[in-house]
Parts: sequence; C-alpha cells; structure tokens
Amino acid sequence: MVKNTKYIFTVFLISLLLLNACSSSKDTSSVDKPVAVEIKEIRVIDLPVIIETTGRLSPNRDVTLMAEVSGSVKTYLSDMGESVEKHQALVKINPVDYQLALNEAKANFASAQAQLDLAKKSYERSKILLPRDVISKDTFEKSESQYKAAVASINRVQAMVDIAQERLKKTIIRAPFPGHVAARMVEVGQTIGAGQPVMSIVDLDPMRIKISLSERDYIYLDQNDPVHVTIDTFPQNNPNGHSLNSRIDLIGVKADPRTNTFDVEILVDNPDRVLKAGLTARVRITSHIIPNTILIPQSTILYREKNKEVFIVDADNKARRRIVELGINVGADVQILSGLAAKDRLVISGGQYLNPGDRVMISSSELANNP
Repeated sequence: MVKNTKYIFTVFLISLLLLNACSSSKDTSSVDKPVAVEIKEIRVIDLPVIIETTGRLSPNRDVTLMAEVSGSVKTYLSDMGESVEKHQALVKINPVDYQLALNEAKANFASAQAQLDLAKKSYERSKILLPRDVISKDTFEKSESQYKAAVASINRVQAMVDIAQERLKKTIIRAPFPGHVAARMVEVGQTIGAGQPVMSIVDLDPMRIKISLSERDYIYLDQNDPVHVTIDTFPQNNPNGHSLNSRIDLIGVKADPRTNTFDVEILVDNPDRVLKAGLTARVRITSHIIPNTILIPQSTILYREKNKEVFIVDADNKARRRIVELGINVGADVQILSGLAAKDRLVISGGQYLNPGDRVMISSSELANNP
C-alpha cells in the first residue's frame, strides 16, 4: 500500500514538472517573439499655417444712380450688360425747363449788374463830394447803402445762376467710375422724380470677396499674407479661372458680437471680366510659418488614461514609449509640441500591440529622405 502511494506521488510530481516546463517554454517563446510594426523616421519641417474658407464674389463697387432733378426721360445711352467709362453719360432728362430757368437767372444777373454799376458810380462821386460839403452826410449814406444793397443783390442773383447751372447739369446722369450696367430702371418718356433710381453700375475689376475669420486665425493675419483663390465652376485648364491673382484689401478691427468673427475683404483681379458676381470662391491664406515643426499621423496616438502616447523603436529594435503633447491638426496629421525629436523612428502601425521593451520586427519603413 505504501509502495503504491509513493509510486503515484512520484508520477504526479514528474507530470507536474513536465507541465511547468512546457508552460515556461511557451511563455518564453511568446515573450521572445518580436511584434511586426511599420515605422516612419521623424523629420522637422517649417510648417505653413493655411487658413481655408469659402466666400462669394461680389463687385468691388456697386452703386445705384438716382435722379437729382425731376423731369421726363429724354433718352438713355447705355443698357444692361454694357461697359461704361467714368463720367460717361447714361441717362438724359429733358433739359428745357432747366435751360429756361438758367436763362432767366442770367437775365436777372445782367439787370443786377447794371444796377450795381450805377450804384457804384453814385457812391464813388459821393465819396468825392462829401469832403467838399457839396452833399449832405445823409445823401452820402443813402448812396453808400444803395451800393451795398446792389452788391448783395448781385451776389444773390449770381447764386441763382449757379443753382440753375447745376440743375441743368444734373439732367445728364453720368457713370461715377468705369464698370458695367447691372440694371436699367427707366424708359424713354417716363416722368421721374428726384431720388428715383435710374441705373445700377458695378465695378467688376477687381472683384471682392468678403470672409469671416475666427479669432484664432485672425491674430496671425497680415495684409501682406499670400492669398490663393480658386473658382470650382471654372475648368481646371482655364488660366483665368483656376488660379487668380488675389490680395488682402481690408482687415476688420472689431469682432461681430453675434458670431465673434472678424471681417476680411479680398480683392481678385478680373481684367478679362470673366468672373461674375455670385460665384463661389475657395480662399487659402498662408497666415504664418511655424519653424522646426514635427508632424505625425493622428492614427499613431494612443490615448491611455490621462496621457497621449506613441511608440518609437530604439537602436536595439525595442519599443520605447513616449508621452507627447499635441498642437494643431493639419489634415490627417497632428503637430507634436514635445515628446519626439528628429530622426526618432515612430511606430505608425502595430503600436496598439506593444508594451515598453518589446522586441519589434520592422515590416516596412518610411525614411526621412523618401519622396
């Protein structure tokens, strides 16, 4: 009975030792097996920070011309869509009444001028005769008063002539700047009043884009920042439509209290007038350059507890954990403020399976000098 018990115990002990040996062998082989990863060598670049937004093209200037005097429309000399030059006549109001008013004012001026000449001669004689006691002081003062009244009268009549001339000029409505007629609101023979719209004129060269920027983008903005504007509706091979000569014109100094954004206006050259108001434009502004920047794919970041981690591969092909501080997002990449350095070999695939100190097998890599 004792011998059997010893035998059984011996067999059990041997089996237990063999089981432990197999388990240790499996664990050792599992630990020693390298993890396959892909790596990318870190490089430092000067990162251009680009503001991207959209806006709509609008005329650089857009005015609605209104009649300054009333009357009937005699003719219009330009119509919708036509180009006009600065000071070009656009609409003529019948000038007959205003020409007659001017003639009357000029006649009144001639009469007043004759009265002034007569009063002046009388006043000049009085100044000579008064010291000789030929005339009384009352007569002199009366002559002087008549002369001053004649001067005031000629000034008043001259003002009436000037007013009549200006009203006559206003019967011709002219273009305030070079541009195009966007709309015509009158017809020949139509009676219009002062303040009534007659034509709308737009300046299409350059065009204007109004955009709004957040304060994060606004603080870096400068009037000399490069601007790139494209119009999606134009063919890619159209040299006038794909890449346009643009520049910042105005930068707002006060945020909109409703949106907390700042207004910025951009001018786009349009010498061939191919751009039209209302087209959607894509705007890219290079606001500033961040020197010595490290960018890595956002997919490589491991969010563990309160830290943001990545793995790198050291010279012995072992995984090393790095805690990183993140900056701005640039597409699918993210800026690294601290935790990585140039020429570090960053694990870009397989990092979720790693622990610090694990041996790795590099399945593929991207070197810093790769295109």
